Amino acid sequence: MRQLFRNRAVRAAAVFLAAVIVFLPAGQADAAVVGRGARSTAAGAQTSGGTAAAGTGQSSGNTSLSSGTAAGNQSGAVAGAPESSAAEGSAAAVTGSAASGAAENTESSGAVVEATAPAGAAAGSNTLSEPRVVTTTLFGGGELMMLSPDSASQMEAFLITTKSGKVIVVDGGTENETEHLKQAILKRGGRVSAWLVTHPHSDHVGAMTKILNDENSGITVDAVYYHYLPIEWYQANEAYRADMVSQNLAALSKLSPSVNHPNIQKGDVIDVDDVRITVMNSPYEFQVNAINNSSVAYRVELNGKRILFLGDMGVPAGNSLLNEYKDSLGELKADIVQMAHHGEQGVDRNVYEAVRPQITLWCCPEWLWDNDSGSGANSGPWKTLEVRGWMRQLGVKTYVIAKDGDQVLR
Repeated sequence: MRQLFRNRAVRAAAVFLAAVIVFLPAGQADAAVVGRGARSTAAGAQTSGGTAAAGTGQSSGNTSLSSGTAAGNQSGAVAGAPESSAAEGSAAAVTGSAASGAAENTESSGAVVEATAPAGAAAGSNTLSEPRVVTTTLFGGGELMMLSPDSASQMEAFLITTKSGKVIVVDGGTENETEHLKQAILKRGGRVSAWLVTHPHSDHVGAMTKILNDENSGITVDAVYYHYLPIEWYQANEAYRADMVSQNLAALSKLSPSVNHPNIQKGDVIDVDDVRITVMNSPYEFQVNAINNSSVAYRVELNGKRILFLGDMGVPAGNSLLNEYKDSLGELKADIVQMAHHGEQGVDRNVYEAVRPQITLWCCPEWLWDNDSGSGANSGPWKTLEVRGWMRQLGVKTYVIAKDGDQVLR
C-alpha cells in the first residue's frame, strides 16, 4: 500500500484536526451561467492539418480560427454534478483550509515559492486501466479528461473530445507524461484537431515538445495555438528557463505554417465541431513570476457548459484579467474552472468569485493537495489549503484532483 512521508493515520488526524478548527458551512452554488457577449463578426480562416513531426499539409477542414469578441447563448446549471471530491470518502477533499482564506495571496516579495516535490514523494496514481468517471450528465456525448502525473511532479494535461470524436489537447504535462499523453491521444484516433498552450513551462509543454520531435509518434496535429513573448523576454525575466522555451519553439518550428498559430490574441475564437474556444487574453508581461503570469486563458464551451482554463496565472495576471473584463464579468463565468497554478500560489480569490464555478479541476499531486513538504499535512509553504477554503466558502462541492488518477467528465 502506498504511503507518503508519514503514517496515514497521523496524516489523516492532522487533516481532520484542521477541518474541525476551521470548518465553514458551504454556501449555495450558482445555478446558472449568465448570458454572454455579442457573437464574433470576423470571418474565420480555415486551417490545414499536418503530421506532428513533419508538419505536412493534410487538410482537416474542421477547425476554424476567427478574431473578435466571445459569444454564445445563455447556458443552464451543471446538472447532476456529484457533491464531493472525485476521491470519494476522503476527508481532505471536502474540508476547509487551515488558513480559511484569512491570509492574502500575494507576490509582494517578488519571489514565488516553487512547488517542487519533496524528497521521497510518491508518484501519481496513474495505474487504473480506465479513468474514474466523475459525472455523465454534462456534455451530451462530449468528454473532458484530466490526466494524472506519472511522477511526483505537478503538471497540467487535459483532453477534450467533441461529440463526433475530435480531440482538443490543453498543454500536456512534463516529459514524464509523454507516453501517457501519447497513448490517450492514440486511443482517441491519434489526431489532435487543436492543441492549446497556456505558457511554455516544462510541466505544461514538456510532453508536447517530445511528441512533436518524434517522427514516429503516430500522432497527427492539425493546429497548435499559443502566444509566446520574444525569447529575449524570457532570457531577461527567467533566464534559467529560457532554454526550455527555446526547445519548445524549435519543436513547434517543425510544423507547417498552416498548423502553427503562434500569435493568438484576446477575442480570437477557435471552433472545433460543436466546441467553441475563446482566447480570453493576450499574455501579460510581469517581471514577478514572469512566465506563469504570461499564461493565456481559454474558455471552452461544450454542450452549453463553460470550462475556463487559467494555466499558471498568478495574482498580477488574475487581476489584469479581471480588469480587462470589469465591464463584462459574465464573460468569466464558467461551470468548471482549472485552478490556476495547480491550486496554489495562483490567482487571488477575487477571480474565482467572478468565475463562480461548480466544479474545480486541481492539477496537483497528493503532497501539493495536502500542502505536505515531507512533515505531514500543512507543513509546506504552499497555499493549496487556503485556496481549498475559498472554494468551500464559494459553495463548490465537486473537486477533481490529479492525485486520484486519470478522471473524465462526460
